[in-house]
Amino acid sequence: MLNRKQLLALLVMLVPATVVGASAQSNSPPADANATKTEIYFGSDMGDAESVSQEAWEAFVADVVVPRFPGGITVVEALGRGRSTVGPLTRTRVLVLVHPGDPDTQARLSEIRAEYRKRFATAGQFHIDQPVRMRD
Repeated sequence: MLNRKQLLALLVMLVPATVVGASAQSNSPPADANATKTEIYFGSDMGDAESVSQEAWEAFVADVVVPRFPGGITVVEALGRGRSTVGPLTRTRVLVLVHPGDPDTQARLSEIRAEYRKRFATAGQFHIDQPVRMRD
């Protein structure tokens, strides 16, 4: 469990990302953007004191995410709460992918989200897309 100081540090790190995400949605893509960054936020709270276990999450990633994106993926463990949720922050997992943004990729992302709903119906999720410029 995070103490108050750790929680505050986490929130401070998340606020700038939220502000950037909100402004990126309302602006046109930068002229030099050559990729899309997708972040899918997977909530773990399923209500009635149930949550998506670490074992169930790892099986989901291995069975659903990796076959669709065998290259680079990033998963960030975080704490969060939905807009209409009250109470303490709960475990949230963020899948981060940088990709070409073509229809095939969007279809694979939709499949991932649909399978999460199928397996963990009451756990919330949402995603954001942002145009990005990749550099090595």
